[in-house]
Formats: sequence, structure tokens, C-alpha cells
Amino acid sequence: MFEHILVAVDFSPAWARLESQLERLRALGCRRLTLAHVLAEGYTRAPEVGHGPYYEERLDRIAATVREQGLDADTAVGVGNVVTELERIAAERGAGVILAGSHGHRTLRDLFLGSTVLDLARRARRPLLLAPTDGDVELDCAPVCRPLLATDGSRAAAAATAAFLQVLPRCRRGVVVCVGRWDAEPERESERATIEAHLAQLAKQAGEPGFDTVLLGQGKPSVEIGRIAEEKGADLLIIGKRGRNPVTDRLLGSTAEAVCRQARRLTLLVPSHD
Repeated sequence: MFEHILVAVDFSPAWARLESQLERLRALGCRRLTLAHVLAEGYTRAPEVGHGPYYEERLDRIAATVREQGLDADTAVGVGNVVTELERIAAERGAGVILAGSHGHRTLRDLFLGSTVLDLARRARRPLLLAPTDGDVELDCAPVCRPLLATDGSRAAAAATAAFLQVLPRCRRGVVVCVGRWDAEPERESERATIEAHLAQLAKQAGEPGFDTVLLGQGKPSVEIGRIAEEKGADLLIIGKRGRNPVTDRLLGSTAEAVCRQARRLTLLVPSHD
């Protein structure tokens, strides 16, 4: 999955912070990056917009720096809808993951409203890796080594679980968090037993180094996931998202969306296989 990653480059002031995260991905098995910039059709605020060679040259300079870090790199410039073009380029180049910068975790507007990131999170057909680029977020530049899986054990979370199992052997011990309602609603106690059985099976699949489990029977899932990620020192948060068709594309999932808004670490959104 991570061997080849497409990086969405927007040349904004936040780009430098996103660029600082690229070398960390080597620990996940990344060997190649495709640096992609998309020109939105009809956008005319800058005279160079629409002139592909201008952006190709800028991307080439970034690619040269990436190659100095020991990663293969190529570039691509698209024109049109950002999400559609990023998906097209990723498919053509064979990238398994799209990496984009996310900004804002304080207000409802910051990360998603009026942003292409929510559109990308909702519509992307392949895993989306979000890196926080807020100036007040302390960036971790160490190799990724502590993945956290947030799951409810459902079929919709199966693809995220598979991604976690793929990453885990390259890392030290991981974390799995499940947040339910059995403490607040005793009639749902059977859900805990189901989750425990799921985690026991997952532990057999994971092998070593394995993972710690955190089961919570109450609380707001997004808040608890963020709290546990902080307490456990997780540097990669993995969560499933809904949507593989025009109807469910718009349903990212309230927990997944809230986790992305609040995340202060790399976050991988994995589409459901359903």
C-alpha cells in the first residue's frame, strides 16, 4: 500500500510542513513518491495558472530534494477537479495512497468547510493519508513506528484493519481502540463480547510485535480516540471511512470526520471494501 504514495502539492505556505513529513514514510515501506499539483479550471488569480511548465519546474525542484533523501520521485500536473485529477494520476501512476496536508483543528471551518480536503476524504477511492500542517502543531519528524487502529469490528472497518496489519510488522507495538456504549446502555453488553472475540482473532493475525487494546464502554468516540492516541504516543492513526458509491460517497462518517478535524498526527482514512 505505502510503497508508492501520491503527494498532493498545493504550494501553499503549509507545504513546507507537509514536505518535512515525507522522509518519515520510508518506515512504512515507501520507496516512491509522485508529486502532483492540480490547476483548477477557470482559476485566473495568478498569471502563471494554466501554464503547466511553470508548475512542472517547481515540482521538479521538489523531486530533486526528495531523491537526495533516497526516494524515487516523479511529477505530474493536472487540470480540472482536484479530487478527480488526483485520483486519475494516482491510478495512472500506480500509487496506493494519496497524501495531503490538513490544517485546522479548532473550529468547524478550519479543516473541512470550504476546503477540498473534505471532498478528497469523502470521494477518494484509495486510502488517504492526512498530515497536520497547522503552525501550532508540533511536528514529529521521526520514522513512523506506533500505529493506532480505531475500529468497531464491523465490515466497514475491515479495510482499515487490513491496513493496520500491513503496517504493524514494520513498527513497534501498536494500539487498537474500540469505543462502544455498553457501560451507558447495559442492554448492549453483548457488543463488548463481540468486540473482544474480534480482537482475539485480530491478535492471532497480527503476531509480533502485537498491539495493546483499549476498550471503552462510553464516551464520544472521536474524543476518546484522540485522547488514547495522545496517551499511547501513537504517530499514525488508522480509521475506516464509509462510501464506495455515489450515495455513500458523501457519508464519510461522523466519527471519522471528527477524528480528522481533531487529529494532531498522521491519519490514514481507509475506504470500506463494501
